Amino acid sequence: MNPQQTITAIALAALRNDAAGLQLLLTDLEPDEVRNATGVALLNLCSGFRTIVTPGDWQDVIAGMQALAAHHGMEN
Repeated sequence: MNPQQTITAIALAALRNDAAGLQLLLTDLEPDEVRNATGVALLNLCSGFRTIVTPGDWQDVIAGMQALAAHHGMEN
């Protein structure tokens, strides 16, 4: 697979909650490639969600993630 195909496959595996498929995809990559590919896949997923979620609801999503981060002691 080329890099864009890998990124798309990672995003689809995440959307499908396919942990085994995600593991296979990530295992085939070098550590730097894993970081780059997962970062781009995450940005692509968020961009896709922003196109279908209203701005107000998107703020609710962000607030929910901030609450989860605080719960796990990660909030800055």
